[in-house]
Amino acid sequence: MVEPADISRTGDQRREIGRLFDDAVIAPHGRLDPSALARLFDAMPARVTAIDADRRYVYANKAALDLFNFKIEEIAGQTMHDLLGEAFAMQAEPLFADLTQGRARSWSDWIVYGDGQRRYVEQTYSPCMGADGQPIGYLAFLRDITDLKLREEGLEARVAALDAQETISSAIIATSIDPIVVVDEAGLVLDFNPAAVAVFGYARATAIGRPFSDLIVPSAPAGSGTTGMARYTEIWSGAGADQRAQVEAVTAKGRVFPVEMTVSEIRLAERRVFTAHIRDLTLTRQSEMQFAMQRERLHQAEKLSAMGSLLAGVAHELNNPLAILVAQSTLLVETSPSPESKRRAERIHAAAERAGRIVKSFLAMARQRPEKREPAKLNQLTEATVEMLGYGLRSHGIEAIPAFDGNLPDILADHDFLSQVIANLIINAQQALADQAGPRRIFLATRQDGGQVLLEVADNGPGVPPDLAQRIFEPYFTTKPAGVGTGIGLSICKTVVEAHGGTISLGMRDGGGARFTIALPTAGAEAWAEAHATPEAIGGFSILVIDDETDVRDSLAEMLELLGHRVLPAKTAAEALDGLAASAANLAFVDLRMPGMDGLSFRDALVARYPELARRVVIMTGDAVEGPGTIQRHAGTGEIPMLEKPFSIADVRRVLATME
Repeated sequence: MVEPADISRTGDQRREIGRLFDDAVIAPHGRLDPSALARLFDAMPARVTAIDADRRYVYANKAALDLFNFKIEEIAGQTMHDLLGEAFAMQAEPLFADLTQGRARSWSDWIVYGDGQRRYVEQTYSPCMGADGQPIGYLAFLRDITDLKLREEGLEARVAALDAQETISSAIIATSIDPIVVVDEAGLVLDFNPAAVAVFGYARATAIGRPFSDLIVPSAPAGSGTTGMARYTEIWSGAGADQRAQVEAVTAKGRVFPVEMTVSEIRLAERRVFTAHIRDLTLTRQSEMQFAMQRERLHQAEKLSAMGSLLAGVAHELNNPLAILVAQSTLLVETSPSPESKRRAERIHAAAERAGRIVKSFLAMARQRPEKREPAKLNQLTEATVEMLGYGLRSHGIEAIPAFDGNLPDILADHDFLSQVIANLIINAQQALADQAGPRRIFLATRQDGGQVLLEVADNGPGVPPDLAQRIFEPYFTTKPAGVGTGIGLSICKTVVEAHGGTISLGMRDGGGARFTIALPTAGAEAWAEAHATPEAIGGFSILVIDDETDVRDSLAEMLELLGHRVLPAKTAAEALDGLAASAANLAFVDLRMPGMDGLSFRDALVARYPELARRVVIMTGDAVEGPGTIQRHAGTGEIPMLEKPFSIADVRRVLATME
């Protein structure tokens, strides 16, 4: 409802109109005359009604009757209450206090009439005063402003909706966990939500009004020929389609990090505004990297498993004849009648051992087992690895140049894992030299530095640029062409070396090329003494030797006899068990895999009869991949002595020294 307005007549014109009205309508009768009112107002387009002093309708012109769809006989003598209801009558009541004093009043409100129809009407009431100064009636001038009111209410509703939408939008921006930055066409920041404040480190008041490019766009690398804003400009230019891109951003403290930015355009009249939703991808990238590493490790594990299965069979077939070669050449060295024959035997023995080391090195690369650290000689590990990779180096025209310190102390290391690290560094150097004009060289040097031993693997290749060198050990970072490297190798090398308590670093070789340096702690005096202890010679055993390979069985038997033991050979485990009581054997060497009863089944049967022999059954295996694991699983929490093929007389002596 609009508050009533006082519109008392003022001015000469209003007084003249009033005089004419009084003369025409009131003067002749001293009351409101419907006929006179009809003559005065019927032809007027304005809507006019009249009520007498008792507030009963006496007149309404055609325009007023049409507004409410009434007939004159329907309203004559009716009160406001009768026609327009109690609510309307109560709203009009306060106006009559002023009207009786001769003051006109105006008000606006909804009028409900008939069968519930409603119109919004502006009403101006003017008193008709009698000669005694008291009102004899009232004229009401009505103006239907329903359409105007509806438009006004619609506008108010739209404004309220916009206010609500703005409130919701502001709340969404303010409570978003991701940074939201609003930018105008000039690139100036219009809004900077709390998440943006937290991530980028600028106060909202500081950020607003500043160029977007000054706040979160990193500078382009020197010499790149581009500006830091170049990638962002591509996003803004296509913002109408809600462009999404992954770019880099920078904080107030200079930390550069990856983000995903979605830019949307908002048009405000002739003005364009851009909203940038920014999501920090740091954790996402880390998760993706971890997943990729796990996937790569799984892939590598699957490859190693497949390779291991293949090598297991190959190794078994190779290690048996190698065992014969090593054993027989050892015996020849020990029993040669002349220096010349001994020299030849030593050459055969060295070649046989070299072949055995190569097989073991390949198996070590494929073997999957828990880490096991033992005293190790870094020079020997490096020499064995170079020997294993020798053919590949020679076929690429690469010369491996060693410079080893012969007095290095031992280290505690997992032989297989550390060999893989050394092999990886050598292979990397080989690949770096692929496009190098001759001569192509890899330099391997060892030396002691205080409580550490150092291994340097260097090449005379192109080296690694300084800006890439600092990332060389990051997972999946590689300087190699696509399809050549995965970026996993050096990361794993770093992990293995650090697990050994050491460090690995990259530097430049004097004269050009890359130089990797591994530093490992020495094993200490106790471990050195253990590694260099001479096994105590033990004689007098009666030893069963069981192997389905005759030459392997006979070669081991000869070694044992040379060491002063009585040997009882058997071709099968069943044969050995049948003759065991009479033979009075107190120790056994048995092959793991044989037709019929295998070595572990023989051990179980033997220990069931003679529990005291549980620690005196040595299992031999040429399967360096699956064999040790099979034996360990069978032993459970205990331990079963093992002898890997090929073996030397020194290996046999060490096993015998552990017998109780």
